[in-house]
Amino acid sequence: MTPITVDTPELARMTNAADRVIDACCQAAVVSQEARRLKSLAADAVDDGVHAAKRAIKSVRRGVEELGDLKDGAMYRMKQQPLKTLGAAVGIGLVLGVAIGWIGRGPRSRQ
Repeated sequence: MTPITVDTPELARMTNAADRVIDACCQAAVVSQEARRLKSLAADAVDDGVHAAKRAIKSVRRGVEELGDLKDGAMYRMKQQPLKTLGAAVGIGLVLGVAIGWIGRGPRSRQ
């Protein structure tokens, strides 16, 4: 004789529940891994931003130093050649005055 096996709904529910628990654990592991990856990406982005800000600050400092050097050089040249400096300033002022006056007249008066 063959033994009789009976599938009880309780056994099927236990297997089904165990599968669900295993699936939930697997999904939790995947979500945890994704969270770690996103955390790493965010940390890298912050580090990149800090590095870029430091480079920008250094660049601005160099620019300020260069402007100071340019100013010092211009002051030295003005002291060495005052008439040439005065002539250049008058010439630049005249050119700018004519250009601003020409632009200020408007398109109707240019015709």
